[in-house]
Amino acid sequence: MPISLKIEITSPLDSNDHDLLSGIAVMVLAIANHELARERFPEGFPGEEDPAPERPETCGDLEVTMEPNGPTATGRVCISDVGHRGRHRYRGVNDFIPAPAEGGLN
Repeated sequence: MPISLKIEITSPLDSNDHDLLSGIAVMVLAIANHELARERFPEGFPGEEDPAPERPETCGDLEVTMEPNGPTATGRVCISDVGHRGRHRYRGVNDFIPAPAEGGLN
């Protein structure tokens, strides 16, 4: 990809111009060596994080119990892979949250 860069400087420079030149120098460095700049200044490259590893989709079947009033959802979801064989492995939100240490939350 061709890049055209034109910087024109007129003197005398005041203090704001010096800050502007420092910013331009950082931008030129980023253009010249994108990978080095991304490692050094990750906050300057939003949305370019390394992709997260693909997780297999979960079945997502909801656990339901039969109550006298009719079926009632328990709030637990099957965590097995999509298309699994056999019984569902239901887990609730509280199954993944560790209990607080002795003495409660700080």
